[in-house]
Amino acid sequence: MTDGQIAVGLVLLSALMHATWNAIVKFSGERMVVLAVIDTLCCALALALTPLVPFPSPAAWPFLAASVTLAVGYKFALLGAYRHGDFTQAYPLMRGSAPLLVALFTVTLGLEQLAWTGYAGIVMVSMGLFALVDWKNGKLVLLLFALGAGATLAAATVIDGTAVRGYSEPFTYIVWLEVFEHIALPSFAIVTRRAQYFGVLRGQWRIAGIGAVNRIGSYGLMVWAMSMAAIAPLAALRETSVVFGALIGYFVLKEPFGRRRLGATAMVLAGIAVLQLTRAVA
Repeated sequence: MTDGQIAVGLVLLSALMHATWNAIVKFSGERMVVLAVIDTLCCALALALTPLVPFPSPAAWPFLAASVTLAVGYKFALLGAYRHGDFTQAYPLMRGSAPLLVALFTVTLGLEQLAWTGYAGIVMVSMGLFALVDWKNGKLVLLLFALGAGATLAAATVIDGTAVRGYSEPFTYIVWLEVFEHIALPSFAIVTRRAQYFGVLRGQWRIAGIGAVNRIGSYGLMVWAMSMAAIAPLAALRETSVVFGALIGYFVLKEPFGRRRLGATAMVLAGIAVLQLTRAVA
């Protein structure tokens, strides 16, 4: 298998894992606290891996600091979006905006260029994702939170992808990123919601553990994949998490999946097919 084929497989698995942990957060009663507990377990898992990797090199620290800062904004935007919208509405908006913004960032900053088919694939994926949203029942505040989450995610994707392609060994970067990224929210929860935090930690640690494994695995696989292939197509490919989310909603949560969503899903899959045939150009 080529590096590109391996990267595609890693990203599709990453997408499935991402949809899984987001569904856990959305449908939990105490979303912020549950996410904080998931972060706690993510940090513990990452700390267990630190003996296997060296300390980050000086060149990696600016990227780690920027990515961790953006992660804090992403989590609060994510929680805001889930507070104001349904899972099948908020999730596509957050994920659908990210690939377009990643492509914009990478091209504007001169990090990489794509063949026109690559941009066509990104647009197709994004159009399909936005079509999954029920705009008639949309809210402006939901749109603002969702786009905020998409923007912070896109910026962090570009930063992390750049870091592992020229400034740090991928596994080392992933491990330390997962350690530092999952400190802020648990600290905030312990200070502001102490009783609820430890209640969830005691009573829901199993489901939180499933969320933690999927969360840390999802972004770790994505960062690893970005060390092998162009960032923008992989960022768009990862948005297939919305398709997995729709399937989780239909089969597990018994949410409707009508013709519009079926057509939108087909658009996403068509965009994925285009992206798989696309190669980055110099």
